[in-house]
Amino acid sequence: MSLTEILAAIPKLSFAERQELVRRAIEIEDHDLTAEEKAILDQRLEDFRQNPNSGITAQQLRGEVSRRLKPR
Repeated sequence: MSLTEILAAIPKLSFAERQELVRRAIEIEDHDLTAEEKAILDQRLEDFRQNPNSGITAQQLRGEVSRRLKPR
């Protein structure tokens, strides 16, 4: 199966299947963060601590992710 075929098949997967795909991809690519990635996360955490109301709730995040992952 080519990469093009794999990418074309992803939208046809169920939500649970896409979640599993993401989980497995993360496991395969599981590595330590680079110094740059750590700095970005530290900055975002500091920004959140300075303004905790600037973010969205977990429920809003789930809704947005679900909306974006729905097949078109």
